[in-house]
Parts: sequence; C-alpha cells; structure tokens
Amino acid sequence: MCGRFAFEHEWPALLDLYELPVEERGRNTQARFNIAPTQDVLIVHTDADGHQKAETACWWLVPFWVKELPKGAMFNARIETIGTSPAFRNAFKSKRCLIPAHGFYEWTVNSDDGKKDPWQIHQPGGTPFSFAGLWAHNDKLGITSCTIVTMPAAELMNRLHDSHPAILDPAAYE
Repeated sequence: MCGRFAFEHEWPALLDLYELPVEERGRNTQARFNIAPTQDVLIVHTDADGHQKAETACWWLVPFWVKELPKGAMFNARIETIGTSPAFRNAFKSKRCLIPAHGFYEWTVNSDDGKKDPWQIHQPGGTPFSFAGLWAHNDKLGITSCTIVTMPAAELMNRLHDSHPAILDPAAYE
C-alpha cells in the first residue's frame, strides 16, 4: 500500500508527460522527497472543456457529499472495490486524475531490531511517471482532494507488500 511517495523532479522535468496549456509552463513546483497522506500533492486532470489541468490537492480523498473530514484512511483506493465502494465510486466514474511521482516507498519490518525499513521503488532510469488517481472537490469544506489507486502486487513487489500503486502507461494519460 502506498503510504508515502516521492516527487523528486521539479516541474519543468514533468512538462513533457502531460498536454498542459502554455500558462502551466511558468509553474514552479519544487521537488519533494517524502510526501505523506494528508499533505498537498500535484494532480493532473481533465477540466470541463476536456483539457488537462494541473492543480494542488490534499492526498486524502474527501468525497463531495461528506459534511466533515473523513476519519478513516482514504489515501488509497483498492482497484478491486473502486467501482462499488461508496467513498470512491462517484470519483471512479468521472473524476480520474494523474498523480506525478518519481517513486514510492514500501516498508518492511527489520527482523534484527523490529523497526521499519523503507524501500524506495522507482522506474528504471529514474524517469518520472504517473499514478492512477481519483479526485474530488467538496464545496462544503472548500477542499480539493485525491487518492491513489492501488492494485494487487506483482511477483517482485509482493516480497514487500501485497499491493502497490497503479502506475499508468503514458499512452493512457489522456
């Protein structure tokens, strides 16, 4: 399960991943190396006119219909239940987004001292990528938020955890 991730590239290095309007070229999003749930992250989604748009969102989904901030963990959405879970099904239908990243962390318990050890997972060559995500805007609370879609771990990853973030092929970014 993705509990932290890294956004190590500054904004100019990510521009080529997306089809953003010219005004986005001036954005100055700084690299961050350890982003945790409830912190603000950058998302890219399609606006009402069908164009890609970048904006900041809280990494902890707050559905449009809730009246207070959710207390349960809403930073990951399991792909197995994403279309049926009340918390995620509306966003799954119409509020999909891309969450730029350079890597993510999985944690294992060290058998010697019982403490957790972080493992940073990244693409070959360290190239940036996008997680599959969902987003929502809650007018009552005045918050735009997002969640990362997770999926069952592939063979190599299941040594660290039983799930991992869904990383999209760039061909799927539209």
